[in-house]
Order: sequence, then structure tokens, then C-alpha cells
Amino acid sequence: MQTYDLAVIGLGPAGHFGAIQAAKLGKRVVAIEAAEDPGGAAAITGTVPSKSLREATLHLTGLRQRTHYGAHYRVKDDVTFDDLIGSTAKIIRHETGVLRDQLRR
Repeated sequence: MQTYDLAVIGLGPAGHFGAIQAAKLGKRVVAIEAAEDPGGAAAITGTVPSKSLREATLHLTGLRQRTHYGAHYRVKDDVTFDDLIGSTAKIIRHETGVLRDQLRR
């Protein structure tokens, strides 16, 4: 049977931070997460998805790029809901991947 100094239940922002800090201090940490990906609601259903959906909308419509230095910027004529969801899903995969890599160290 393995022994640990700290068991972290839930890998939302607080659990993730606590697990990493304890490991940096040389503690043996086990992390328990019910979801497939770390990050909790913030990464999977809350802050990250809502912010990434907003950013995808701004990017795909070219709103931010239209006035930069007088440059021309081409955008899709018909941005679809699937475009927005695809962009959001890509960001969520990236963010949960970063969290997973941090926890492996």
C-alpha cells in the first residue's frame, strides 16, 4: 500500500493549485478527480468555455482586426455555430491538457 502526505479531492482551480504547491514542497500527493479532465467547472463548463466562445466570436467575425493599422482582414462570410463550438472545444482541450501536464510533473 502506498502512502501519501496529501490527498486532493477534486482538481478544480483550488485542488489543482494545492496539489502542485504540495508537490513543489516535496510532499507525496495523490489527486482524485471524478471527471475525465482536470480543471473542474471553471475549465469545462464555466469560465474558460464562456470566455473562449466570446473570443472565437470576435476572431471569426474579424471585429478586433478590422482597424489594426488600417490592414485588411478577411473573415468568413457565414460564421456558424459549429465554428464557434469547434473553436471553444479546441481551447478547452488545450487548457485541460496544460493542467494535465502540470499535474504529471
